[in-house]
Amino acid sequence: MTALAAHRPHFGVPGVRLTPSLRWLDRASTAACGLAVAVLAVLLAATALGYRPLIDYSGSMRPAIAAGDLLITRSEPATNMRIGQIVSFIDPGLNGKLVTHRVVALHASARRIDVVTRGDANSAPETWSVARGGSVGVLAFRVPAIGRFLAWTSARWTRTALLTLAALALSTGLLRRIWRA
Repeated sequence: MTALAAHRPHFGVPGVRLTPSLRWLDRASTAACGLAVAVLAVLLAATALGYRPLIDYSGSMRPAIAAGDLLITRSEPATNMRIGQIVSFIDPGLNGKLVTHRVVALHASARRIDVVTRGDANSAPETWSVARGGSVGVLAFRVPAIGRFLAWTSARWTRTALLTLAALALSTGLLRRIWRA
């Protein structure tokens, strides 16, 4: 029994110092967990305040919005739309896909608002309508290029690998703290 006990890790023994690589791993796993919690808190708060993240996959809004930008939109009543605003809407001409383009014309009737939008890099506009009581996503701000990374992380295999790495980092950090106690 004594021979086996000699091979136990000495993490919690006073006077025994951690190697630099273990110290770095401990700090990295703590930082990764803290960053993950902070990002989750920001996303939950933004969602609660009515913001929605979108990734622009096309270059139709160049130069204002590039492909791969992260767009943060806020839902607003359709009656608040103004010419020149960048809005996100479901385009019936594209089988219900979400499109983000600039408003170039508005025509209001008693029940509906007819909207003409166009991508800054497009030559042809699109026409669609929304009920007066409906809402659209209005661009609040954009984060350049981060959308490409987020799109990559949303792939099934990437998400699985990242969650596995996060679980390993968390469990390593927790085990290190237990062994030090």
